[in-house]
Amino acid sequence: MTIVYIVLMVAGLFVIGGFVKIQLFERKMWQDIAEKHEAEEIRDEARRGNIYSSDGKIMATTIPICNLYVDLGSHTKYDKKGRVVKDSVGNPVKEKILSDSLYNETIDTVCSLLGELGRLGRDAQYYRNRFDTERAKEKPSRCFLIERNIPYTTWDKIVRLEGWGRFVVKLMGDGSSVIRQSREHIYGNLAENCIGFGYNDHKMSTGLEGFYNSVLAGQDGLYECRRLTRGVWIPVTAVDGEGQSASDTLARDKQKRERVDGADIVATIDTRYQDIAETALRQALHRSGGTSRSTGCAILMEASTGYVLACSNLAWDSVYNEYREMPDKNIACSDLYNPGSTIKTVLLTAMMNDSTMTIDTSMRIRACVKNFTGLKDGEIKDDHYLYKDAERKIRKDTITLKEAITISSNVAMCELGWQNYYNRRGDLMKLMERVFPYDVLHLDLKTGEYKPIVNDITLSQRDFLGLCFGYSQSISAMQLITFYNALANGGKMMKPLFCRAIIRNGERQEMKPVVMRESICSKKTLKTLNDLLVNVVEHGTGDNIKDNSYGIAGKTGTSVYLNSPGIFNASFAGYFPAENPKYTCLVVVKHVPAYGRSAAAPVFKKISDCVVALDNTLENGKIEVGSQTGEKLMQVVSTKKVAGGEEGVVPDCHNMTIREAIAALEIRGLRASFTGSGRVVRQEIQHGTKLKKGSRVQLTLKNN
Repeated sequence: MTIVYIVLMVAGLFVIGGFVKIQLFERKMWQDIAEKHEAEEIRDEARRGNIYSSDGKIMATTIPICNLYVDLGSHTKYDKKGRVVKDSVGNPVKEKILSDSLYNETIDTVCSLLGELGRLGRDAQYYRNRFDTERAKEKPSRCFLIERNIPYTTWDKIVRLEGWGRFVVKLMGDGSSVIRQSREHIYGNLAENCIGFGYNDHKMSTGLEGFYNSVLAGQDGLYECRRLTRGVWIPVTAVDGEGQSASDTLARDKQKRERVDGADIVATIDTRYQDIAETALRQALHRSGGTSRSTGCAILMEASTGYVLACSNLAWDSVYNEYREMPDKNIACSDLYNPGSTIKTVLLTAMMNDSTMTIDTSMRIRACVKNFTGLKDGEIKDDHYLYKDAERKIRKDTITLKEAITISSNVAMCELGWQNYYNRRGDLMKLMERVFPYDVLHLDLKTGEYKPIVNDITLSQRDFLGLCFGYSQSISAMQLITFYNALANGGKMMKPLFCRAIIRNGERQEMKPVVMRESICSKKTLKTLNDLLVNVVEHGTGDNIKDNSYGIAGKTGTSVYLNSPGIFNASFAGYFPAENPKYTCLVVVKHVPAYGRSAAAPVFKKISDCVVALDNTLENGKIEVGSQTGEKLMQVVSTKKVAGGEEGVVPDCHNMTIREAIAALEIRGLRASFTGSGRVVRQEIQHGTKLKKGSRVQLTLKNN
């Protein structure tokens, strides 16, 4: 008994010593452990904001998508009193999670919902066979994947069916949910380069998604939670008073951050104009003999604000074997190229601003051919039929400055620069820098912008001559349209903008236009340049897009690839209506065997025709609202979208893509809603029905 007593006393002393040690010496350590296991910081992910087009369409949004897994295994059967049911030999009875009777009653509904997704080669019978085959196995999977990335609405309908709430797997073995957020571009590849992509690694984000990431992303909520039971956590409310756990006390001074969902942004892109620009540009690339190396861009800008209404960037996609928007190729903003003759307008504007010289459009200038330096590379030629005699040999001649711009004479522009600025080439460069944005534009679009590259014309005579007709420099299309937009806007240069407004908590905050330069030239110079550019379209290199219903002012441009004879950069820059400019447009088609007149100008014309037809505010141009000309142009647009369609009735959308169908309906004042994917197989309001503006047409799509 003495020995037992001593052992118990020693053990008691150890226990008491342990209490003292924990309370006095290890108190902080055990408090930290308690906090770690009993309290945890939970992140509540904020919802990313939507990106809308200027015409009110959702272009990018976050939607929940799910992977459908089902548990085809069995579990132990219990009676009404909660006791395990056993068979005759005493083994627990196993039963399927979803009974055979309930399975047979509901499986057709589930397969029908999955079949409506329109996945290629996967109809309702396909899914029924998958279910039946796996279920018939001796040991079916406890986590069998039926389909990936299905809409949450479809997944939720399946879960709500009787018995399927337990049958459908909601958490994977690692605790991750089968539901995840996915960023979707509603209009597919349309304007994909401008919308861009948002990534967890912000450095990889592009476009509007990248530039406005902090606005769209919002702020994740942070909540201090404590463990209620195993796997169950509740938020901590750190208030003074009784009834708090240790974790409450520990977390009291920690700040809790409420979740703030991301704001929405309204892009300047108009889906109608974007679709028109993209379609016309793609057709031009094919028509001009484009190859896998060919690219192109088409930009439409609102003159008074600088809002970019359309910006299509097409490059060859070897996966689709088609010219498409490529996420890593922003041709309009990032690619630098030799502009060719479109830069002559910049040169002329700079010279007209020079108070030391007087330029008259009627002045005579040497053209045709001239050797300026006496060396082989100093000879400049004009390849134009007016300069050739009956034997097709180039003859020497002089022409007026107006004629030189009209037929785009390289020799005349070189002569103008050589005679007036040969001994002060630096002055000419400074004059050009005052009217042209030879710098990074700092666009509200995350893309790789580059500063224009200009050769030092003070060191090389050839570079000086090249500068006069579009070489010796590399610029971006966005920089060039910024200059032409200034001419259309009365001389005021506006910064190109891709975001029109930010919507936060229901309040819309407009993004005000940004003025880069109040004036690049005098009103007199503007009128002279406008007359010259109109004459280019009326009688010169752009006369193939002449239109009698509204005026166009513009300039063609072609530059050659030195290492690829017969391959060009073709461009056309201008604005319309010329009498009262509202829109500026630039088209550049690169690495094609065609000139600006034949490759780029027709794209400009298609875009301008459609814009004029859709804009009922153009009352001051040659086109009159409601006139037969206007109705004819509108009919042209409708005919392109709906073959055989008639005005005043619902168009036939059968076999169209959803983008084509929406454009065809909205151009007639109708709204569209759709289900499925692929091409239209059914429409609720039939073709030929007299249309009532504002009516909604339900479309059903299916993959053929």
